[in-house]
Amino acid sequence: MSQFYLNSLVKSQTIKEELLSVTSSQVNHRHAFFIIAPLWLTAFIVSCQLFIVAPLLPLIQNELLNQNDPSDFALGLLGTAYSISLAISTLIVGPISDRIGRRKVLIAGTALIAFVLLLHGAVYYYESLLIVRSLTGIAAGAYSGSMIAFVGDYFPYNQRGRATGLIMTGVACGLIIGTPGGILIADTFGFQSPFIIFGGLMAVACFMAWRFLPETRKPSNQTLLSIPKALMTYRELLKKSHPLAGILVYFLLFASIGFFIFFFPKWLEEDLGISVQQLAFLFVISGIGIVTGTISGGMISDRSARKPIIIIASIAMVSVFPLLIYWAKGLMSATMITAVILLLGSLRTGPIMALLTTLTSDAQRGSLMGLVIAGGQCGLGISIAISGWIYETSGFELNVIASAIAIILMAGCVWKLLPEPKEP
Repeated sequence: MSQFYLNSLVKSQTIKEELLSVTSSQVNHRHAFFIIAPLWLTAFIVSCQLFIVAPLLPLIQNELLNQNDPSDFALGLLGTAYSISLAISTLIVGPISDRIGRRKVLIAGTALIAFVLLLHGAVYYYESLLIVRSLTGIAAGAYSGSMIAFVGDYFPYNQRGRATGLIMTGVACGLIIGTPGGILIADTFGFQSPFIIFGGLMAVACFMAWRFLPETRKPSNQTLLSIPKALMTYRELLKKSHPLAGILVYFLLFASIGFFIFFFPKWLEEDLGISVQQLAFLFVISGIGIVTGTISGGMISDRSARKPIIIIASIAMVSVFPLLIYWAKGLMSATMITAVILLLGSLRTGPIMALLTTLTSDAQRGSLMGLVIAGGQCGLGISIAISGWIYETSGFELNVIASAIAIILMAGCVWKLLPEPKEP
């Protein structure tokens, strides 16, 4: 009996080693550039079209043809509509990607994003802009969760931090290149113009996804998709403590971003006297900080525990907030402090995403990422709506305090609730 158990154990270990060998050879044989490039370009464009809304708020307010200019609260709803739509969309698409495969969903998602970005060219009234931003959220939701699930499927755990860090430098480059360039283009040709350019670039990303991305795994279920089956999958995930903790962490992470970032450019313009053109410089320098943080955080976390990096970076980030409020008086001081804040924040990106990919099996990873992304976008949408009211009534200082509270709560949840995998 013991000999049978020993033989079974050896056979099981051999199978495990073969599977790891296949995964490693898969990553090595297909040049990493062709896998990461379409994902990077999509992250770049999605970040551009998202982050550019905040610095363009004064321009949007002036150029829309409504009889009365939209209030700060109404402008905040542009972000809320995007986030809530994205949350609903990713919940729908998550189980679909588990069944039909990630590749099909990623290609369809990039095509849809390209289409709705081009629709911004037909926007002239607040109501139409609100609808188009909602549609953009739906399109982004069709892509976001599946992208993280794809990384979890394709890359071994001990490479996911680095892979995620490289892909997410697209977000940083969106701040360095896309957002400043888009601001200057919008200042010359109108706020719709950068979205049209981003839509054209997204069409290129769609072609690259179709050409280069492989299917990472066989569909888990060939039966017809149905709402009851999707709800059953979500119910199973929500009964487990670790997936639930991952959703909470992502909710608080994005809530902290929403409280801080959406009205930050408006505060810089109105309180510190920084012009739209100077904002472009600030985003360039800040984007360099994000590139440094995302790459460093991913690489370091692949070689050590991920949770300490997240917690330490979060505490350091909160400790810098008072400098922004009480010390920043002009462009240079605001730029330096913002770069440090975003560097510390981006250190957490790779470790958090790598941890999230381990919270369930491969067969349910797309569904879990749907829940996680939805939770994050709900946090973002709710915080942006509240931040619009806070900014209008109490000023940006209270926005920063709300962001700091969310960051500390998020770090506490990572420390207490998320597991630290012991093996790669």
